[in-house]
Amino acid sequence: MEHALQHMDAGLVVLDQDRCVVSLNAAAARILGRAAADLLGARLHDLHPPGSRAKVDLLLAAAHDPQAPATATSMTVALPGRIMVIKATGLAHGGAALTALMLFQIDRRRPAEPAPPADGGAAPLVKLPVTTRHGVTLLDPADAVYVQANGHYTTVHTADGAFFCALPLSELEARLDGRQFVRAHRGYLVNLRHARAIDRSDGRAAFVMATPGAPRVPVSRGRIDTLKKLLAL
Repeated sequence: MEHALQHMDAGLVVLDQDRCVVSLNAAAARILGRAAADLLGARLHDLHPPGSRAKVDLLLAAAHDPQAPATATSMTVALPGRIMVIKATGLAHGGAALTALMLFQIDRRRPAEPAPPADGGAAPLVKLPVTTRHGVTLLDPADAVYVQANGHYTTVHTADGAFFCALPLSELEARLDGRQFVRAHRGYLVNLRHARAIDRSDGRAAFVMATPGAPRVPVSRGRIDTLKKLLAL
């Protein structure tokens, strides 16, 4: 672990009170994949999709709360082939409340990581990591009613509400039980245990979920035949 840290880039981004980038180092620009000139002056919210901005707000609030747990000041972002870890901390500067973001990039396939399963697939997910105001919570996958894509991230919908998840939909599809979670649409995974019916009253197929409000999850035309076979319809 110590050897890995010695060879790891440490990106640093400083935000002003309006959450705009006022300074960053070269490592941060490399990790973010953007030119420094494009990042300077940018609002942090504008660098994230709308669905993940609530998580960013929680992260920045925790950075200035001395009682906040360490998990609340950290954020992981799953990207193709790598994971970005963000650590936030508050700075005092002439009466202004600045925020420093430390960025670390971790390759998904490092020698120290466990080997993948013998069949070459990704390791199954035993728990779903989601973010709440108290930090990261581990949900039982059975509690997920459906999962919705949100840019590079996802939103996990449960009977108790919707939660931000840093894992992309493609990874969740690969690592969740395929007998239970099916891709109904390019932007949705459905937990069949919570599916009550398939409705086509408006000419478009949709799963009707057996949770409060009976939410509807769209079914794309290209996946109807596969779902019919799976459900013996």
